[in-house]
Amino acid sequence: MSAFTPVSGLLGGSLIGLSAATLLLFSGDILGASGIVSSFVLTPRKTLTESSQQWKLSFMAAFLLSVKAYVTYIDGDALVDASLGADPKISIVSPLGYIVSGFLVGFGTRMGNGCTSGHGICGLARLSKRSLVAVCSFMASGILSATACSPSCPLSPYLRSTPDDVALPTAATAFVGSVLTSIFCGMAIPRFMQQAPKPVSDSDTDKIKNDAAINDTRKLGPAFASGSIFALGLIISGMVKSGKIYGFLNFKGFADRSWDGTLMLVMGGGLVVSMASYQFVKGFGLVDISRALTCPLALKKSTGKFSVPTNTIIDANLVFGSAIFGFGWGIGGLCPGPAIANATVGYPHILFRWWPAFFVGSFLGQKLKELIAKKK
Repeated sequence: MSAFTPVSGLLGGSLIGLSAATLLLFSGDILGASGIVSSFVLTPRKTLTESSQQWKLSFMAAFLLSVKAYVTYIDGDALVDASLGADPKISIVSPLGYIVSGFLVGFGTRMGNGCTSGHGICGLARLSKRSLVAVCSFMASGILSATACSPSCPLSPYLRSTPDDVALPTAATAFVGSVLTSIFCGMAIPRFMQQAPKPVSDSDTDKIKNDAAINDTRKLGPAFASGSIFALGLIISGMVKSGKIYGFLNFKGFADRSWDGTLMLVMGGGLVVSMASYQFVKGFGLVDISRALTCPLALKKSTGKFSVPTNTIIDANLVFGSAIFGFGWGIGGLCPGPAIANATVGYPHILFRWWPAFFVGSFLGQKLKELIAKKK
C-alpha cells in the first residue's frame, strides 16, 4: 500500500505553489515544467541564445543542482520508491511502458499547452476555464489508464513488469545525471556574470532596449530560487515517486483500501499558495487591489510585464492533448517535473526510455499543432 502522507504532501505542495508564486511575482513568468524543458529541444537556438529566454537555464540549473544536493547531503533515499516491488498493488512500469508513457506525456503536453504545474498549479490559480477543462481531462484519463493498467488488466503484460525488473540507479547512470547537471550549471553561470550593455545614446529607443536587457538579467535570480523551491517541493511531497501517483490515480484502491489521497493535498496546497500570489497581479485578483502589481517586483517598469496566458479558447487541441497527457501520466506515474528529478539521480529507464520518448512526442505534438493551425 502506498502510504497516505498528508503533512508532507501539504507542505511539499505549498512549496510548489511558492515556486510558482516566486516566478510570477518577481519575473512575471509561468511555472510550466513541460514547456520549460521541451523548449531546449523544440527551440534550442532561441532558448540558449536569446536573452529573454535565459531564465529557463537558471531555473533548470537550480532544479538539477537542488535535487543532487538533497540526495547527497540530506537524504540519499529521497527518490527511492519503497512501494515498488514491496506492495503487489502498486504496478511496476515495464521498459515499454516507460516509452509509451514518455511519448504520450510529451505529445499531450504540446497539444494541450501544459501539464500538472502549468494548468493545475498556475492555471487554476488564476481561474482559467481552459486550465479547468485541461485538469478535468487529464485527471479523468489518468484515472482511467492507471485503473485499467492494474496488474490484472489485459495490457499488464506489455505496460507492466515484475519486481525483478525494477531498475535502480547505477554508478554509470548516476554519472550521466551528474554530467547533465554540470552542463546546465556550466551554461547558466556565465549568464549570471554577464553585464547589461550600456546605452549608446540618450534616445528613448536605446534606453528601452537597455532596460529590456537589464530585466532579462534580473530574471535569473528569481528563476534560480523558483527552480530550487520546486525541486524541494516535489521531493518533500513525494511526487517524485511513481507509486504515490499510481496510488492516487488507481481507483481500484478504494476497494482494497490502498488508495492514496496525498496528491489531492499536494495540488490543494500548491493551488492555495499560487492563487494567493495572483491576488497581487492587476487584473487577476478576486478583488480589485489599489496597489496591485502592473510590473513584476524584480523588473524595471519601462519594459517589465507579466507573461500570463490570456487565451480563453477551449478547443479540441486542449481537450485531446490533455487527455493524451493523462493517459501517459497514468501509465508511467510521471509528469515532467518528477521525471527530471529521477533522471538527475540516474534512474535508467527514465533517462534512456522515458525522456527520449517524451522529446519525440513533444516534437510530433508541436508539428501536428502547427499543421492544424495552418489549416484554420
